[in-house]
Amino acid sequence: MIEFDLTRWQEELEVAEAFRDQHLSSWSDLIGRLTGPDYRGDTAGPGDPENFVHQYIALILPRIVYDNPKVSITSRTPLSQVALTPKMEAACNSWVRLTDLRTTLSRIATDMLLGFGVGMIANEPRRSMRTIDGNEPWLPRLYRLDPHDFIIDPQATHAEEARYMAHTYRIDHDDLIAKAEVEDGWDLDLVESIGSSNDDSKRDMLAGREGPDRRQVTVYEIWVPEIDTEAEVMDFLNDTNMHSGSIITVIKGQASSETTASYGFAREPRPYYGSHRGPYVIFGCYNVPDDPYPLSPVVSLLPQIADLNDHLRSMTHSASCYKNIIATDSRNQKLANDIRDREDLTVVLVDGLDPSQIVPIEVGGITAQQVTYAGLTQDRLDRVSGIHDAMRGNVTGTATATEVAIAESAAGLRIAHLKREFADAASRVVSAAMWYMFHDGRVSFAIGDEAMALAFSPDGVFVGGTGVGLFEDLVVSIDAMSMERVSEVQQQRRGGELLQVIGTLAQQMVVSPWVDWKRVLSTVGDSINVPELGTILDPKRLQEAVQQMQQQQQQPKAQNQSNGRKHNATVPV
Repeated sequence: MIEFDLTRWQEELEVAEAFRDQHLSSWSDLIGRLTGPDYRGDTAGPGDPENFVHQYIALILPRIVYDNPKVSITSRTPLSQVALTPKMEAACNSWVRLTDLRTTLSRIATDMLLGFGVGMIANEPRRSMRTIDGNEPWLPRLYRLDPHDFIIDPQATHAEEARYMAHTYRIDHDDLIAKAEVEDGWDLDLVESIGSSNDDSKRDMLAGREGPDRRQVTVYEIWVPEIDTEAEVMDFLNDTNMHSGSIITVIKGQASSETTASYGFAREPRPYYGSHRGPYVIFGCYNVPDDPYPLSPVVSLLPQIADLNDHLRSMTHSASCYKNIIATDSRNQKLANDIRDREDLTVVLVDGLDPSQIVPIEVGGITAQQVTYAGLTQDRLDRVSGIHDAMRGNVTGTATATEVAIAESAAGLRIAHLKREFADAASRVVSAAMWYMFHDGRVSFAIGDEAMALAFSPDGVFVGGTGVGLFEDLVVSIDAMSMERVSEVQQQRRGGELLQVIGTLAQQMVVSPWVDWKRVLSTVGDSINVPELGTILDPKRLQEAVQQMQQQQQQPKAQNQSNGRKHNATVPV
């Protein structure tokens, strides 16, 4: 077990930060390539002629997060949680819109495509109602963490095996003292004695915009799932499963009598009240064997991106050095002046012109070898990255329809993987937020029409802490294609497909009542990006409508038969 020892944790944090910085060694270079040299008025270089990093982000980002995700909740114990499941689903979808989750996910997705992204879920008083005592309604929130502010156990081979994760934040020394005076558990003497220090991890990023010294200190919030506190022991004895590990707070500053950084435990370890996965969600594109940090495609492509741009710069320089010079006989000054001063397509009359007196000379320019190799490097980069001309919107007509379809299929497979990885991470975010909705009675927010439809409360307010059964039995999933952008052509096509599906399935549902149509509708709805198809076609209501129609058809027949019997009874024998 990791001991609660300051010397041990100081060494752990220093090694973990150095290991993280190795994975972020290209971060500043990627940002510079993404923005170009003119974003901040940087005149140090001309930038990339082929800005592939910006192109990759612009093409992939709208495909993985363009809109708020649509959440679906299912239960492994549907009978015991039959009323809770729709309630949580409506609350989660309302929470997604209330907290504008798409904006935060978009920032994290950009980090993911450049390296890796990190989100942190915290349960706190709503921003408009923040109070120290926390008596106002609380709300789970997703925060984007700068990758430079996140560390993970460097000895872990995967994030799931990490023995600790942590994030850092900078705070004014005076504000931290005021916070320690009000909140319980802080070591006020240590907080007052430690001095401010510079943040080395962001020194390069903030170069030129540091401003005056804000007298800030660095605080580490370390989640350690294996350290138990008294609250966790009681949690285990009572079988409530409310806590998952502990939070250790370490402060880093500069001691008044020393020039090196000074560390200290700023407060007592406190139980972490949240999901068993911890407060952090890592967003990544590809897993790397025996390394807890994921890999971005752009990072692996940096050598090829540099190779292509180096040769394009060489071609640009060669083109700028191109000269077309005309050499003439030095004894014929009039001919030289006529060639120099005349406009294009002007006829110059020259007596006894000798063709050898005029010699055109070309110097510099782009060679055929340069063009050929630049094309090879561009094709290689497109092939490895999966970006092709059809995705860029450049269709020249030289490729056949089969070639375009094959390229689109290969690129679609790669993008589908990125979508799946991002959607899984987004599902973990919603699940962590739903944990607080399930357990914490302080969570309270209005969810509007969805609550009215499900009759949660007269005013449509969701109140947390009313979970039934086990939280682990609830399964969160993001509906397929709910976050990506749908083009106008796709919307029109799917609208037509929806009408055809409704007409076909409605007839089949009448004649085949033994089929599990709810599952069929869910599968068909996902395939055409209409996840609410199950609510559009309700098998029970359809059967009720069919029965009513049958009853209406039978009533005239019964009435005719009754009238016939009365008529026969009055006929004289």
